[in-house]
Amino acid sequence: MRITAHIPDSLAKETKKVASNDQISVSAMIAKALEYYIENKKRRILGQKVVEMAGKVFVSDDVYSELERGRLDNRS
Repeated sequence: MRITAHIPDSLAKETKKVASNDQISVSAMIAKALEYYIENKKRRILGQKVVEMAGKVFVSDDVYSELERGRLDNRS
């Protein structure tokens, strides 16, 4: 499917550079980035529901960046 999007020139240049370095097309890179974004959004929503079900009313916005940092630290 074709989608047209307007992005800042600086982001377009960086996107092309990263895609070239990774030896993939810009389209493939954008598809992977969107996939990553959507999956993380789903995880955050699910995580929020789990916390709410556990009786928590408020979760700091920092929790998501901390969880992501922990996830990335566990990769290595």
